[in-house]
Amino acid sequence: MLVFVIVLFVGGYLISLRIHPLRKCPVCKMTGRHFGSMYKGSFRRCRKCEGSGRLDRWGTQVFFGGTKNTGIYPKK
Repeated sequence: MLVFVIVLFVGGYLISLRIHPLRKCPVCKMTGRHFGSMYKGSFRRCRKCEGSGRLDRWGTQVFFGGTKNTGIYPKK
């Protein structure tokens, strides 16, 4: 029974990765902008997500090779 639950959990996680491969950028919180500390109105593109506000989930990178933060899997 425990093996069935583990297989079900892993299968559900892999399906979730294929459907939703991206997560919020923890630095800019999906705004794509990084605000300055001195001048609060100034901003630049977030360096971590390159301004998109999205990053690949950990499992997307490990199991499927990542999408380069686009959400589109490359053709194999």
